[in-house]
Amino acid sequence: MRATLVFSIPLLVVAQAPAFAAPTCAARSGAVTVPLVELYTSEGCSSCPPADRWFSGLAASSDPKRLSLLGFHVDYWDDIGWPDRFASHAYTQRQDARVRAGGSATVYTPQIMFGARLDQRWYHPQEVAAAIRTEQERPSRVGLSLSAHRQANLVLVEVRAMPLMPLPASAQLFLAMYENGLTSVVGAGENRGVTLHHDRVVRGLWGPWPLTGVGRDLRITPPGKATTTTLGLTAFVQDARGETWQALSLPLTDCAAP
Repeated sequence: MRATLVFSIPLLVVAQAPAFAAPTCAARSGAVTVPLVELYTSEGCSSCPPADRWFSGLAASSDPKRLSLLGFHVDYWDDIGWPDRFASHAYTQRQDARVRAGGSATVYTPQIMFGARLDQRWYHPQEVAAAIRTEQERPSRVGLSLSAHRQANLVLVEVRAMPLMPLPASAQLFLAMYENGLTSVVGAGENRGVTLHHDRVVRGLWGPWPLTGVGRDLRITPPGKATTTTLGLTAFVQDARGETWQALSLPLTDCAAP
């Protein structure tokens, strides 16, 4: 599989936009690093619901200013009877690229990735918590800023990244939109008859962009009937090995339409 880190998500429409003034909500990274936890999961995988519940619990108990979480739904379980409506082949490619960059060939769900680590075990929550605390003690290595403004059915977003120290040449900026509070009643496959709940589900991923300090302006159409109470944005800087140099999340709860 030839993996690419440039994504196209049909549910979300994005285009270059002019800069906008006086955003209704904004976030800026601080003096320490905010880590990123990635979960690769699927509604067609019978071993995934416990990991999904753990992930939702971690999201509910964590301060988004201190920890970012993104759930990527992959599509390689879709052919056993239950197509995951949140899955994207681009996320399958992303997982495959991350695994290969880490020197492995084993792709599976549920899988937790924490920086360049591929062996983080969600069912050992104390180990995950210790790894998070260690990363949170590191000085900030990249300055990130996010601002968002709801305009009719669009979210206008500006994201900016500025290196604060020398970084690998492969370090680049990404932006994700996530959604919380999603529920599916599974009608087929390994989870038939099970009601699944998801949080921090990635509904769109953009980038990569070079770390020039120049802002990126986007016009994003949120998915379906999503509202600002359930949506959020996460910007992160990551290199080819998956090492995450900084992350920044912005829940859109306070980004009311004018």
